[in-house]
Amino acid sequence: MTHSTIGNVICALAMSTICLVAPAAAYSNSPISTPVPMASEGEPLSEGDERMIIPDAPEREERQGYQNLEIRRDLSLLPEKVRQARDELLAAAKSGDAEALRPIIKRQTNMPVLSFGAVLDPILFLRDSSNDGEGRELMAIMIELLEAPYAITPAENGEPEIYVWPAYASNDLENLSPKELIDVYKIVSHQDLEEMQLYGGWYFFRVGIDANGEWRYFVAGD
Repeated sequence: MTHSTIGNVICALAMSTICLVAPAAAYSNSPISTPVPMASEGEPLSEGDERMIIPDAPEREERQGYQNLEIRRDLSLLPEKVRQARDELLAAAKSGDAEALRPIIKRQTNMPVLSFGAVLDPILFLRDSSNDGEGRELMAIMIELLEAPYAITPAENGEPEIYVWPAYASNDLENLSPKELIDVYKIVSHQDLEEMQLYGGWYFFRVGIDANGEWRYFVAGD
């Protein structure tokens, strides 16, 4: 599947702190700038080289509170309510019509988190935030996430467990196994992964469904 750059998608969500990181392309053939390691002091880039230099994020060490949750692949072990919610989200996303998500949202106790800012109409927000203007780019991303391995965030403070796609959203992105790298590359490019490693954690989209079958979030950012 081809979708736009992580930077374009996240910037469309008006997440300025992420836009400053200027993520690289994910399966895009568009002519864009790609990140390279920070040049050594006094070592200039070659003439005409317009690639961006992505240094380590200054807060990287503070950000590395990895949960390193177990990476799970067996969907048959999902609780029935979680499995049903996942299936409904997948079906709605595969329809290509953002309105198919509205019935899921309307019957919930709370609206899922789609942004760290205020969202008045979730469907309108998804459409406006998607580079194609109809929400289909984001729905395609949702499909990729829900078909990836998942992890379970433990229940705490009276909140139920949350099943998180992809599992890597809460895990250390360094020293991934070959199998785990394939999981990640189905969602983002190698350049994107390198940027997130420099940044200190996963900042692309993730989906959460709690143990009661409530769709909790579809959000990008730190």
